[in-house]
Amino acid sequence: MVVRKLSTAAILAVLGAAGLFNGVSLVTDSSGRSLGLRVDMLPSWHTWDYRYSGLFVLVFLGMLPLLCATALLVDITGASTAAGLIGALAIGWVLWQIVVLDLWVPRAHLALIVAGAALVLLSGISLRRRRSAQETFK
Repeated sequence: MVVRKLSTAAILAVLGAAGLFNGVSLVTDSSGRSLGLRVDMLPSWHTWDYRYSGLFVLVFLGMLPLLCATALLVDITGASTAAGLIGALAIGWVLWQIVVLDLWVPRAHLALIVAGAALVLLSGISLRRRRSAQETFK
């Protein structure tokens, strides 16, 4: 159980650090050049820059995972479930980029999908074990 908790917290910390870096980069340089992106990569209906995408990444894939990792380490109830939801959010963000924004960044997408899937899996295992432990004590 400790290894699972530490693994989940480590994945959240790496995801959060990357989210902070990328989010701050996109908010401060809304052209995306600092991350090797171009504004012409975005669909014509988009906001013409990466500012709002950067804000989303900063908050939901940067700050939120770091907050969740902290909550997990200090045993706050529901932190494991939140980790799974953050994992699903990371996968959803990749799908949004591919399907809606028509952005294709394979290495970033692969990293986010692997991290997201690991968080969903680890969260599911934690929930399952917690439920079976509760049923044992009934």
